[in-house]
Amino acid sequence: MSLQAVWLVSMFEVGVDNQDVNETQAQLSQVVGQARQLRLRSNCVTVVVVSDDPAFLVSFAKSSLKLHLLAWSVRLLVLTRLPLTKLDPLSKLLSTTNSMMLIFHPELQSNRTDAVNHGASVYLHLPYPRPGAQPLRVGSWSPNRGLRGTSHIPFFPNKFSVFTPAPSLVATIELMPHHKIFWVDDPKAMGGRRLQFVGAANNLAEYLAAGMNFTYTYVTSPERTFGTKRPDGSWSGMMGMLMNEEADFGAVPFILSPVRAEAAGYTWTLWTDSMRIVSGLGLPEVDPWGFLFPLTSLVWIFILATLLAMMMLMILLHLVLAHSHNRNTNSSVYSLVHILLQQPTTAVTGDGWWWWERVVVGVWMLMTLVLTRSYAGNLMSLLAVRHIPQPYQTLRDVLDHPSVSMIWQKNSANEQFLKSVTAGIFNEVARLEMDDRLEFHTQGQFPNSLHTLVKAGTHVLVDVDVNVRNLMAGEFTKTGACSFYLAREKLLPFSVSILSQKTNPLIHGFNKRVLALTEAGLFRYWMENVPNSTQCVNPPKKVLVNTSLSLMNIWGLFVIVAGGYAVAGVVWSAEFLISSCIITSRHA
Repeated sequence: MSLQAVWLVSMFEVGVDNQDVNETQAQLSQVVGQARQLRLRSNCVTVVVVSDDPAFLVSFAKSSLKLHLLAWSVRLLVLTRLPLTKLDPLSKLLSTTNSMMLIFHPELQSNRTDAVNHGASVYLHLPYPRPGAQPLRVGSWSPNRGLRGTSHIPFFPNKFSVFTPAPSLVATIELMPHHKIFWVDDPKAMGGRRLQFVGAANNLAEYLAAGMNFTYTYVTSPERTFGTKRPDGSWSGMMGMLMNEEADFGAVPFILSPVRAEAAGYTWTLWTDSMRIVSGLGLPEVDPWGFLFPLTSLVWIFILATLLAMMMLMILLHLVLAHSHNRNTNSSVYSLVHILLQQPTTAVTGDGWWWWERVVVGVWMLMTLVLTRSYAGNLMSLLAVRHIPQPYQTLRDVLDHPSVSMIWQKNSANEQFLKSVTAGIFNEVARLEMDDRLEFHTQGQFPNSLHTLVKAGTHVLVDVDVNVRNLMAGEFTKTGACSFYLAREKLLPFSVSILSQKTNPLIHGFNKRVLALTEAGLFRYWMENVPNSTQCVNPPKKVLVNTSLSLMNIWGLFVIVAGGYAVAGVVWSAEFLISSCIITSRHA
């Protein structure tokens, strides 16, 4: 079975004669939309536009940019007889797409003998042209010579791989943990000042700029957030600046989501991560019931069960083997309790004891000796230990605690997700906002929120794993102490990328560098290689102290003593009343 290539040609015609401008625009938008559907269903597409009407070409440029007709994989060829001076409105379209122009010269229509040598010229618009810059003539066409190149630049070149000359781009940024944003004096910049950005994201921008030959300036969004989609379809934060073309690309890694992927273009994944819960470490606590910890509950149960079994064995042996002996069996049975409680007993060495009684008691003494010595040693160790509570290990732990609030990132992909989910545990998280237990803070507010609210124990922070670890590292650098811990549970796994406008060829140019950066693990190294980044990742749950015992350490023992005396008093009172009633009834 052989496969044959199928070549399909679709032709669309838009009439402009005797039509209203709005009708022409509506018809053109419909045609461009149909062409885009064809492009989405095809692997290799070339769009050829033929027109001598400047208004039509301008309308086509606007519609194709608005409806995202031309991805970088689509080649565009514009055929026209208009002079270059009338084609300036097309410069934005032709400079940002994989396109060329073929302009036919009027000489071709004349009878001049040199018309065959000057039939048409092929022009290329370089990306981000400077004001007044003219397109490059890279080829010519004539009926007898055909298409020939006149420059070292090939037809349909990869002009977004390395820029010539170097353009100046605008990158939108936002403060992230272990990053710095500040203004520096720069006489060449507008207003005499320039925004400076320091951190892993700036290393990424420098890497791309050096590889693709461009310069850049930083801007921040009015909201100082990454951005979410509003109900009216507009965007806030840095996403809004990209959608409004106020910035060429986002220099910081954006979390990908279906809503963002539909609106913007994105590069290869820089790295994958998940969300983590960071909580404040409590103070070391003393457990008054710590005297029960040297032995597990199962050991305590087996000790009591063994004691009862030994008592029953002693009674059974007395009934079977010592039925002729008049000595009371209570002394040998109670001796087992005396031995367990380390009370003095001499009954086992007295006269009248059978050899099997001494064997049973001896085995019990050996077992209790091991248990009591082990218990005493472990108890001494536990009395010197303080327990640091870490109650929030899952999202459910936070939800079930009525007094703790959550902090999530404001105008982020996570906030958009929480406000759109309709069921499940994350819907429960979203409903906390009605109870004033859910707050949204910006990245710039996170350090202060961590130092005050989270450290005090009234809030927990939920954000990107690497971000919260860098926040904890920054707090440790300032204070020298680990005051936070990470929950075991990981939430909402995601991938991050650089974003730009939909079908922006910058993404095509970035992808090669981003892929190399990711394969080398360089960006993850930049993000994670911060001072003290691992100091507080696994803080101890127990600490050893050297201090005198206080009532707070052992008040549980006094509770047991008091409870024992209370039970004994109740039993004594009951016995006294019963005996009094019996004596009274006898006298009667």
